[in-house]
Parts: sequence; C-alpha cells; structure tokens
Amino acid sequence: MADTLKAGSSLSTGDSLTSANGAYTVTLQEDGNLVLSEGGNAVWATGTNGSGANKASVQEDGNFVLYAGDKPVWASDTAGKSGVWLVLQDDRNLVLYEEGNNGVWSSRTVTDTPPAPAPEPEPEAAPVQTITEAAAPPPPPPPAPRTYTVVSGDTLWAISERFYGDGNRYREIAAASGIANPDLINVGQVLTIP
Repeated sequence: MADTLKAGSSLSTGDSLTSANGAYTVTLQEDGNLVLSEGGNAVWATGTNGSGANKASVQEDGNFVLYAGDKPVWASDTAGKSGVWLVLQDDRNLVLYEEGNNGVWSSRTVTDTPPAPAPEPEPEAAPVQTITEAAAPPPPPPPAPRTYTVVSGDTLWAISERFYGDGNRYREIAAASGIANPDLINVGQVLTIP
C-alpha cells in the first residue's frame, strides 16, 4: 500500500495508507472512523465511528475531509492551501503538506521509539500460511502450600530433611508456619511446607 494520498484522491471504506517502513497504517474503518494504528493498536482516530463516513478525501482546496455520502463529518480545516498531499510518515505522524513542504495539519502522533522490526519474509518456495493468534493462556495458579502435622519425636530439622533433603532449611518451614522458636513445636501442630 502507498503512504501518500495526493490532492483529488480519497480513501474508501476499508482502504488504508501504510508508512514506508510498514510499521503504521491509517484505515477508514467500516464504522466510519479513520484510525491510525501501530501493530494493530489505535494511536489516533478522527472519532467519527458511527457517523457513516465512507470516504476520506484530500481536496484540491487544501482540506482533508471525511464524508458520509455528500455530508462532511470531519475536516482538517485547512481550506485555502494549495498543492496539498497527505502522508503517513515513518515516525508515526499523519501529515498534510502544502507546496514548499510546509506541514499544515498533523495527527500529532510522532514517536521517537523505532518501530519493531518487521518479521523475516518467508522463503519464496514456502507456501503462504495464515497464522491465527491464540489468546495467551492464563498463568497457572500458584501451587497450594503443602502442610505437615507434627507427630511425637518430630523436630523441624528432621521435617526439613524429609521434605528438602537438607535439615539446614528448617528456618524456611519455621518462617512459613509462623514459628518464633524453631526448637519448640507441638504434636498435632500443622506446619506449612513452602
């Protein structure tokens, strides 16, 4: 797709401009809204959704106008400028220029952040595949803490050796179980084993 719309040209519903670097698009959507997007996320819009806008024209009089049939629903208010053209720049800004390369209107969406690199093209011999993005699965719930009920003769050291293979980790069990004195545990006490 082109990145420029010259005077006397227009976009119809579903048409779009794409920046030369391929990172940004501006599309006249089915809902009548003209939307500038980056990676599928809207960064600017005319706010004309639901207006019935079906044409976005760069007019010979210097105005950039969205029409619903013959009725204007949004305009850049730049009438009186000559030799105008609209361009979607590589810096994410949609700009209407006049003769002499003077910017007369813009979406004010300039970004200093470079666009994400475009994916590597498939080898020519490879068939074209349609990739459908699946929603990322939710993260698994944290595991339920294990518990252990103290029996006669148990010590935190012995319990730590049983669960971790290392008696020195008894402090972890004491901290998780709210035990202030690791030398004092009671039969029947339920411990949390982190």
